[in-house]
Amino acid sequence: MMENVDTKPETKEIQFKRFKSPFVIKSLTEDENSVIQKDATRKTKDKQTRQIVSQLDQSKYADLMIVASVVSPDLNSEQIQKSWNCMADPVGVLKKMLRAGEYIELMQQVQELSGFDLEDVEDLKDEVKN
Repeated sequence: MMENVDTKPETKEIQFKRFKSPFVIKSLTEDENSVIQKDATRKTKDKQTRQIVSQLDQSKYADLMIVASVVSPDLNSEQIQKSWNCMADPVGVLKKMLRAGEYIELMQQVQELSGFDLEDVEDLKDEVKN
């Protein structure tokens, strides 16, 4: 029964040395994950078979997952987007804010908080590096 389960997302603070305030992330549900996967999937038509082929863009999937998980700072805030000169692009804002190692650390924390296996985390880290 639903009332027997804590449905509030877990949250976690991640402090990076360069920032005065910690980043706050939340766990993602499978419903949220499915929407992210759909948004990161490209559909193309195979010229030979004329069939529609779906392919998950791993890099876009990781980016969207991280942005969906970040609670603070608010990456959709107009003020933050203006200050980083990256309007209407929360993924771009986050990539401008963080160094490469910080981005990977944040990704790993999001994955772990959302219940992904550590091997899955390592595979996604390799995808983001490439």
